[in-house]
Amino acid sequence: MGSTKAVFTSAESMQVAVSSIMVPLQLTPRVDVPFETHVRSAQAGEVLVTHIHGAQGRVDRRNRLITSTDPDLFKVTLHRRGTVLVEQDGRRHQAGPGELVFFDTTRPYGARYDDPCDIVVLTMPWTLLGPRAKALGRLTATPVPGDSGIRAIVSAFFTGLGDQLADLPGPSGVRFGDALTSLLVAALTETSPERVDAPVGLTDRIAAYALANLADPRLCVESVARRFGISPRTLHRLFADRDCTFTVWLREERLRRIRRDLLDPALARRTVAAIAAGWGLHDPGHLSRAFRSRFGHSPAEIRRLRQGRPESAAERSVRHST
Repeated sequence: MGSTKAVFTSAESMQVAVSSIMVPLQLTPRVDVPFETHVRSAQAGEVLVTHIHGAQGRVDRRNRLITSTDPDLFKVTLHRRGTVLVEQDGRRHQAGPGELVFFDTTRPYGARYDDPCDIVVLTMPWTLLGPRAKALGRLTATPVPGDSGIRAIVSAFFTGLGDQLADLPGPSGVRFGDALTSLLVAALTETSPERVDAPVGLTDRIAAYALANLADPRLCVESVARRFGISPRTLHRLFADRDCTFTVWLREERLRRIRRDLLDPALARRTVAAIAAGWGLHDPGHLSRAFRSRFGHSPAEIRRLRQGRPESAAERSVRHST
């Protein structure tokens, strides 16, 4: 556990630091006020949490700063105090305290802070969101109010999170990172009765249900379709609209989590079979074939590569026999 913190007295030095931990950004400070900004950040699995408190000014992610080598990230800001003008994808809105704002770092965006900045920023790879990323991407620069329901709970949680960064679990805290991501999705997909049957809302709710039940080996197209009162064909159609089938998406979510657990030093004593079973896969032969197809290595090879040890003769014999 632990966090990093720094105090910046120039926009140039802060621009370099923030660009290195997120994506390249341009900072333009207010010239009529002294510049002093406190930045503290910590990791929770694949989610980076940053608390920024300080001077007024403008943040821009311009076209000239976006390159093919930049990571594809999704950025969420929670504004604790003051107001900010946010822009992306032709949308321009004022965000206030307690509101969440979503940005896609693969496209230009901007934010202007006329009040002193006090925000909590969560940055995560697009892959962590799976098919939900498209739905979130359609709401960039649109403030999500945190005044009622699940959104109020999530807003209060993230507001307090900015003061507790030292307690975050670090890169190995993958489950906590998953929890943060799920909270964000829950806040965004909390729907009104008028929207509850919209295809995007339904697909998001199906995805959230499946992620919460990945450990159940009975989770499949038929069981999920029954749970939501739709046909398997409709379920396939909903996920096909997001460029994948439900079966493919479910397998990818399980394999990615198994691989991540195999690379986690805290789980080094757990067997491959136990880790796989924890994510709903109980067939070792199927697991090995799926891993080779998806990652180019078997589960045992991935764990060995993490440990940095050579392949034994017994392991080599098993690998060639599968």
